Amino acid sequence: MRWKKMGAVLAAAGIGTAAVFAPWEAVPAEAASLSSLKDQQAQIQKELDQVNDKLDELESDIAQAEQYQNTLTQQINLNQQKMGVMDQQLTQLSSDLEESEAQLAQTVENIAAKETEIEDTTDQYKLRMRAMYMAGETSSLELLLEAESFGDLLTNIEMMKAISQHDTELLETLRAQKTDLENQKTQAQRVQEDIKTQQADISAQKQEMQALNQELEAAYAESESAMQDVELEKQQFEQNAAAKIAEQKQIEAEIQAEIKRLQEENEKKQQAANGGKPTTFTDGRFIRPTNSGYYISSGYGSRWGSFHSGIDITAGGCYGAPIYAAASGTVITASSHWSYGNYVVIDHGGGYSTLYAHASSLAVSKGQYVNQGDVIAYIGSTGQSTGPHLHFEVRVNGNTQNPSNWVSY
Repeated sequence: MRWKKMGAVLAAAGIGTAAVFAPWEAVPAEAASLSSLKDQQAQIQKELDQVNDKLDELESDIAQAEQYQNTLTQQINLNQQKMGVMDQQLTQLSSDLEESEAQLAQTVENIAAKETEIEDTTDQYKLRMRAMYMAGETSSLELLLEAESFGDLLTNIEMMKAISQHDTELLETLRAQKTDLENQKTQAQRVQEDIKTQQADISAQKQEMQALNQELEAAYAESESAMQDVELEKQQFEQNAAAKIAEQKQIEAEIQAEIKRLQEENEKKQQAANGGKPTTFTDGRFIRPTNSGYYISSGYGSRWGSFHSGIDITAGGCYGAPIYAAASGTVITASSHWSYGNYVVIDHGGGYSTLYAHASSLAVSKGQYVNQGDVIAYIGSTGQSTGPHLHFEVRVNGNTQNPSNWVSY
């Protein structure tokens, strides 16, 4: 395996960068409607999701690169350990070879000495045999005359035979010793050849291991360079994500301002109808905007690298189920939006408002007054939604609050 795949990853990341890094120009607050602000917010969220997806991909690439480098490092270290053992083997073989060469030299020296001994013994044997042959009968007669008794004669004759036999046996022994030394020499030569063969094999294996380690080290250097490029790419995407989050916060501030503006307009109308008296949050509490048996599938707060401004409420088979007004108030928005889908915003007075999104259809219209518990819409999956659910928000003076502080599931 080689880390050349990283090049394709970087190329793909470069293409994604060109698309995601395109700047987004926010519409000025004074010229933006709530719907257009939601459009901007949704577009930023979409781009932020793309950035986060790419960050996840890059982090996965970096994790794989680190795992790959760890594997390379382990393999390099094991190869180095193996080469260390090979060096020890070569050292031991060199020592064995020196010892074998010394033994062979000693054996050759012993063979030469034995040959000299055999030659000397053979020469003496030949001289004695020649002398005995030349003496012939005279020697036998002398032995007979010199013998004081018949027993002495026999003894002298046996002695002559023994000398001849001793010389013959001595030569045979010397020749056998020489043959044994020759065998030792042959064995020593074979041992040396075997040692040299082992040395050659281990040296060849070590050279292959060194070549492999060079390849592994080159692959590590290549992956290190590629990972640095990916790290740089990740930093760029993180910077872009931070910029998108900042834009999103800016748009959220504009949405807060727009909802507050709509509430103030409604407040003026309500005060005009009530003799100038300010409105209050008359219900004082919120009820669940759905029937029992529902649960929160996504809470309020940080989510997927961004901020979730409400809670998602769902249940099995909830599509088309009624959505209820959490409190009494005036509908200040009842519209359709590509991200929120069909949604409703109700002003409850006293700065409180609620938002209901992703409805399959709406049951109220802008300017309509609703009582707590009235059906205002039906659960659906319109807009940017992955399944039937109700996105529910609570705002105070336009600022989002955690709906779970008012309703529990």
